[in-house]
Amino acid sequence: MKKLLVALACPALAAACGADPKPGAADSAAAVPDVQAETTTAADAAHSDTAAPPGCPFLWFQEKAPADPKRSKFALGLFHYNIEYVIGGLEYTKADGKKLVFLDKPSNQGWTDEKTQDYIIDQTLRPILEVFERHPTWGVDIELQGMAIEVMAQRHPKTLALLKKLVDNGQVELISFHWAAQFFLAFPREDLQRSLDVTKQIMADACLPLGPVVFNQEGQAGEGRQDLLVQGGWKVGVFPKNLWKYQHKGDDSNWWPLYSSEGGDLVVGPGGVDPAAGVQVAWHFFDDGELRAAPKTPNGPLNPYFAPEAAADPARIKEYEDQLIALEKDGWYLTRIGDYVRHLKAKGIAAKPAPPLLDGTWQAPSTNSVHKWMGSAGILAPGVEADNVVRTGNVVARTQVVALQRVLDAIAKDHPIKAKAWRAQLDALWRKLWRVQVSDCSGINPWPGEVWFGIEGNAAIGKDAEALREDILAAIGEPHAKIDLLSGTVAFGKAGPPDDTAEKPVDPPFGVTVTADRKAAFTWSSRGVPDQYRLTVQVSAADPATFYNSVTLTLPRFEEVIAYSPGLLESQVRTVPLSALQMSSGEVYLPLPNGLIGLGNGWYAIKVMTTVHLAVRVPEKDKTFEFIDLTAPVGAHHWEFLVVKATEKAALDLANRTNVSPVVYW
Repeated sequence: MKKLLVALACPALAAACGADPKPGAADSAAAVPDVQAETTTAADAAHSDTAAPPGCPFLWFQEKAPADPKRSKFALGLFHYNIEYVIGGLEYTKADGKKLVFLDKPSNQGWTDEKTQDYIIDQTLRPILEVFERHPTWGVDIELQGMAIEVMAQRHPKTLALLKKLVDNGQVELISFHWAAQFFLAFPREDLQRSLDVTKQIMADACLPLGPVVFNQEGQAGEGRQDLLVQGGWKVGVFPKNLWKYQHKGDDSNWWPLYSSEGGDLVVGPGGVDPAAGVQVAWHFFDDGELRAAPKTPNGPLNPYFAPEAAADPARIKEYEDQLIALEKDGWYLTRIGDYVRHLKAKGIAAKPAPPLLDGTWQAPSTNSVHKWMGSAGILAPGVEADNVVRTGNVVARTQVVALQRVLDAIAKDHPIKAKAWRAQLDALWRKLWRVQVSDCSGINPWPGEVWFGIEGNAAIGKDAEALREDILAAIGEPHAKIDLLSGTVAFGKAGPPDDTAEKPVDPPFGVTVTADRKAAFTWSSRGVPDQYRLTVQVSAADPATFYNSVTLTLPRFEEVIAYSPGLLESQVRTVPLSALQMSSGEVYLPLPNGLIGLGNGWYAIKVMTTVHLAVRVPEKDKTFEFIDLTAPVGAHHWEFLVVKATEKAALDLANRTNVSPVVYW
């Protein structure tokens, strides 16, 4: 068997997808209708006016009427839907055939990934769309992933037809910024860019114009996301108010209506606006869309983790509809975010420059921003949740997939017949990769089935990638290949990977600390280049009876700045003085998608992300950086960091060469 070698070496349940965690919701006796009732056969679809249209060119949403500068009261709503709310379903079948059932409840048996998806479309999305169908003058923003459109086209054509009707009528601004519910801030830009390309094609196939506004899974936001949306043709980013306050606590409920960032517009939501702007904003909804039509308990609305007991509640739907009727009677203009921004500009309200905005998620204080997905523990999977295992596995898997992409890009023209089948396999691998990169495999509070979906999904990608590699090598007639992910150069030959270069132990260039609930130690070695070191943290096996396991590495901070590459912007280093921030929690956590963090005085630390892909903690007062894993596996394991004293460019190049675009050997 050939090995892939890389050179350079929900309280959360009430809102497990993103809303503030609340105590677990109680069971409801509500009956569940047949969520497959809308499903049609191929024969039915062929004779139905709800069958999917034949496809269109990709289109952006176009306004139908000019903005009215006299309007000043705007009512906005954003429904964030996630068809992967429970990734893998409430019943997950492991690779060994063992079935896991959420909370071991008999009512959850049979609720597979597909059935849970159908519930979300049929019982949480369709009722909200029907509200707006009854009121043709109302506008709203609906956000969902590209995969959801595919599911509707395949199994819910009537709901897709209704969505298209509302989009065509100018009521729904359709937001979609990923094919799957990816935790994209933790991974290189290429992964999301390819996901967006597929998503745009899905919208074209469904003849659905895409709206100019961006919101997305877990409310992920930052300067890299803003840059990518602008470069991709979108116009407006929605920045979550709680993430803004997490970084700039002085700003609370009187934001300016419009900010400029990375060449595009930015709206803070939900929240009030500065009265000096001369407009008023009321947000009637800004949350997981799955919650609005669901039955309500003393602990909040039931979410899809309780799908068998959470059929759409007519009283809750009427409550929401009545709320909007009252707003309209009170003179509020119920519209979309993009239309709101258009009206602001028509009124002559100029955008103000946004302050530095670090990467994070929409409930930053309660989830420690990105840490909940990259090292912090939930409550549903003690002893199983393994954030670092899932995310380092994602890195290994994406390296395999990108290597195959570079190879096919290089050789497809010389193998036109085989290349068609190879590309189909590669397209499937990309989709599998995006699914294991979803947020719910490691947070907010994953249940064991979701964790195993990520771990086993990573392994399955490796197996499928190996089979495709073997097929390609057999067709080429050579046993090995060297693939440069940066340049795209591919060289086949008989020589295998080079031997590892021996590294000599050295004295540490500065002090670090490792703390753990078991024996842990660290070593320093020289990489054979002046001022380049490898820091290796060795963690021994823990007591299997330990409820949760923790390991923390603390590095020094020599300057009061944060120098890092934002998510989706790993080609740059952004430097933010701590004095430019007002941390509401006294700390921020960052994902570091290429592993790079500046320590100051010319020193940089780089996660070797095949071994450690945790968020970094930046405390406001302590002069340190910390990598904290509260979901450390019971078994022995290790982390590696490259520590260098170098120019910013040299450190950035090394980080990207190590983690984003390494040289891969087959």
